[in-house]
Amino acid sequence: MIYKNEQFDFSKVILNQFILFVLLSLTLVIVPSTAFAEISEAKLNHAIDRAGLQRMLTQRMLKSYCQLGQDQFYIKPDEKLKDALKRYEQGLSFLIGFESIDGVTVSLNKIITIWPKYKTLITDKATKANAPELVQLNEKLLSLSHQIVLALQAESGKELGKIVNISGRQRMLSQRIELFYLLRDWGFEDEFYLNALAKSRKEFSEGLAYLNNYPENTEEVKKLLAKAEKSFNLFSHSLDDKNNAFLISLTVGQLLKYMNTATNLYSKM
Repeated sequence: MIYKNEQFDFSKVILNQFILFVLLSLTLVIVPSTAFAEISEAKLNHAIDRAGLQRMLTQRMLKSYCQLGQDQFYIKPDEKLKDALKRYEQGLSFLIGFESIDGVTVSLNKIITIWPKYKTLITDKATKANAPELVQLNEKLLSLSHQIVLALQAESGKELGKIVNISGRQRMLSQRIELFYLLRDWGFEDEFYLNALAKSRKEFSEGLAYLNNYPENTEEVKKLLAKAEKSFNLFSHSLDDKNNAFLISLTVGQLLKYMNTATNLYSKM
């Protein structure tokens, strides 16, 4: 489990948060939009892919927190949480390069006001009592990360940009399904939590159908989508029952792998 006085040097955590906040703020405020050259379609597609990964990481971080709180150490959630935190911060630094695009700067500025509190809470001892506040902050991070993807997609204006977005969103939904399954197992069975699980399942299925209809799919992408659909159909019924966390975690790991590879391939078309 991740504690302030064990795996993390908390003073360094706070210092790193402050440095990240200052660097992001200065870059976003000082660098004028005119300083950026026109962004190529290939670069935009890569940015949509990377920004979309931020959405997935929000769900992965909180999912790992829930696994820690429920003593599911066989999945190594402490390592996955540390990795997701690191990659999310790297993603924020990467997205600074696209602040000239309308909507990116606004969302980034909002994220960096939320991030220090979120990171402090999620690296503290995982408890059921703190989960609701983390869920609220996590929903904000997810929404803001999604707004960045939409801004990049709008800048692209191409069908492929939308496909990269939808494929990348499948990665997020795979983690979100598992997250809200774990929250339900933890005793959170209010309407919000149950609806979030049901909606995520529905949207994942709809996303696969949309991608399967894309006429430019390569044979490699078609095979990946077929594998993802098969895995999803096999484990979907397991979501209706409790105490299937291990089985669901294994299947979600496969889904994430298939959709991550497919998204990377789309972004390079």
